[in-house]
Amino acid sequence: MSDRVAEPQAPAADALPPLNRNRDFLLLWSGQAISSFGNELSAITYPLLVLAVTGSAARAGLVGSAELVAMLALLLPAGAVADRWSRRAVMVVSSLVQLAALGGVSAAIGLGWVPLGLLVAAGALEGAGSAFYIGASRGAVRRVVPAPQLSRALARTQARDQAAAIGGPPSGGALFAVARFLPFGLDSVSFAVAALAAALVRGTLDPPRSPGGPGNPAAAGPGVGAGLRLVLGHRYLRVVALWAAAVNAVATGMMLLVIVLARSRGAEPSQIGVITATFSAGGLLGALSAPRLIGRYSGRTLVLIASWLLVPCPVAMVLAPSPLLIGVAGAVSVCAIAPVNVILLTRAYELIPHEMQGRAGNAMLLCANSLKWLTPVVFGAMADRWGPVPPIMVGAALYGITAVWLQGKGVLRQLDAPAVPAVGVPV
Repeated sequence: MSDRVAEPQAPAADALPPLNRNRDFLLLWSGQAISSFGNELSAITYPLLVLAVTGSAARAGLVGSAELVAMLALLLPAGAVADRWSRRAVMVVSSLVQLAALGGVSAAIGLGWVPLGLLVAAGALEGAGSAFYIGASRGAVRRVVPAPQLSRALARTQARDQAAAIGGPPSGGALFAVARFLPFGLDSVSFAVAALAAALVRGTLDPPRSPGGPGNPAAAGPGVGAGLRLVLGHRYLRVVALWAAAVNAVATGMMLLVIVLARSRGAEPSQIGVITATFSAGGLLGALSAPRLIGRYSGRTLVLIASWLLVPCPVAMVLAPSPLLIGVAGAVSVCAIAPVNVILLTRAYELIPHEMQGRAGNAMLLCANSLKWLTPVVFGAMADRWGPVPPIMVGAALYGITAVWLQGKGVLRQLDAPAVPAVGVPV
């Protein structure tokens, strides 16, 4: 039996009111923009703090791994909660949990008490909150943005996150140099803003309802594993999730190695912030150019070009004669990946039914991030023993393997055909 069904013809994007007049989308977008900036402040300072206290790259990676493990462990149940209960409430509560976690870290640092266990616990709480917020916000965006405008909305989201990543790392590094508690305190405030923005949304964010039972969503019945079964049973979603798992894992380890490489060449915390901001500048350029590129070139072509561009960029970082050029080399790969993220995510939004957005979206995220918890610790241990260059070259080789694998996947041709939503839950 086919896993697809045709939908009524949707109006063209240009025939709809512009996104700038979509109040609920702007509220969600703005709240998440502040939160993204706050996340960037603390993301750069977590490893800097652990390196300053312990001097170990492996321990610096442990905090990030704790956050990822907690998020991954809760993605499936969090997706089910997002599809079954009020998505608005889920986003507010999860943001408040993250506020408490980062506020606790800031207070502890201010008191001069920085045990590694506290940082690991705070990272785990932040990751748990992220699992619930992501599941709810994905379905919320799908409800407030018409399908023909999804690509534009996701391009703006990519640009927003990259812009936050440009200003966040150097600001975080500078604030860390002034007082170590400041980046974490400001991040906690950003979660309060995200909670308020979600609370102010007027329109419904929940999936269509059916009679009977708490919450009453139409798809409450299939349960926690329904999203994972849908993703693994659909060829396109499965290929994207597997490719993203490999690429995201390597990229996560690479970010730690960039910090270690820059420090080994004498870079100060503020300079390391500039390096990571340069990466994000490339991502912002890619996100801003995404609508034009997507309209002009084949989606499959853009995806394959970006996959192959990932291979030489780590080598260029190793050969770069200055910290600034390390950032430029990384910016090239991030610039290429940004339009690809828009292409792949837009098609996934279109394929997944409204009532499955939380579960299937979180299931895709689980698959895509399933290996990210491992690489910071592994690459960090390799860097402790042999220095940053050998693990960076290993990462480049892994990028090459994923590019070869993706090249032969004919399912990518679906990117250049009209989307037909998936139906049913494979068993």
